[in-house]
Amino acid sequence: MHPTRRLLAPGLSNCRDLGGYAAAGGVTRWGVFYRSEAPCGLPEEGIACFRALGLGESIDLRGEAEIAWRPSALAEVFPYRRISLSGGAETFEKKNLPEGPFSWDKVYIKRAREHRDWVRDVVTALAEAEGSVLFHCTTGKDRTGIIACCLLGAVGVSREDIAADYCLSQVYLQDMFEGMRTGRITIRKEPGNFEDYVFQTPFQAMLDFYDFFTREFGGIVPYLRDIGVTEGSLARLKARFLDAD
Repeated sequence: MHPTRRLLAPGLSNCRDLGGYAAAGGVTRWGVFYRSEAPCGLPEEGIACFRALGLGESIDLRGEAEIAWRPSALAEVFPYRRISLSGGAETFEKKNLPEGPFSWDKVYIKRAREHRDWVRDVVTALAEAEGSVLFHCTTGKDRTGIIACCLLGAVGVSREDIAADYCLSQVYLQDMFEGMRTGRITIRKEPGNFEDYVFQTPFQAMLDFYDFFTREFGGIVPYLRDIGVTEGSLARLKARFLDAD
């Protein structure tokens, strides 16, 4: 099977492979890490797609209320684990947002600073996993985007390619976004009236998030070391994810 960026798994629109990006000394390996929106209510054809891919595990980044409302269809089929942000940080309540005008880079920076254990635990789990892994949140763009940035940055993918990968969510999620706007899709038990920024993945936001790591830590790898990702896990991540030249 020829690898492709976007995986046309029935029931998902924002599922994609993180392979094929130029990195430091090589190219990211296809078939290792997949990112997506929540795989809820998948038809059997969608589950069969992951069986054909040989999926080893799925990691759910959503909070307890999100999972209870829309359980993962993969949870009973493949090894499954939950690594959730604590304290309701996934919500858009004012207490969970940075001060001042809204911008996604500020949200991501706040999470990277205040939820270091979460980033450490997710990156470590992905590095140490056996076989391919799907990681996802609700829409597959924000919590998933933070982790994708760390994975890609850890092996030397450029800031521009990381931002470009992030921007694909806004293209692929149009049907889901329309469903959220109209109420056809409810991502939580409580009805949601969403601000327009919920449906955006600005290129500049991910560039600015990447630059936060460079400015304050000297790069993504030093950040990961600082939050407790071990040298062994970093080496394992590189060995799993990088096809050397």
